[in-house]
Amino acid sequence: MGSLSVAWQLLSHGLVDRFRLLSYPGAVGQGKPLFAVDAQVALELISAKPFSNGVVALVYAPAAANV
Repeated sequence: MGSLSVAWQLLSHGLVDRFRLLSYPGAVGQGKPLFAVDAQVALELISAKPFSNGVVALVYAPAAANV
C-alpha cells in the first residue's frame, strides 16, 4: 500500500526501519520495482510467515539500521 515515489524518498533519506512485503507466487510481467535495478540494498530478514494459499508475509530491516 502506498506510493513508490514516497517510499523512494523515505529510503533515500534513511527513514525506513522495516519493510513489510507480501510475496505472491506467479509471474506478472513488468511493473515498477521497489528498489532500483542497479542498486544493492542490504536487508536483514526479520520474519517470514507462509500462508496456505502460497503467499508469504516478509518483514525486512535495513542491515545498516541494526549496526
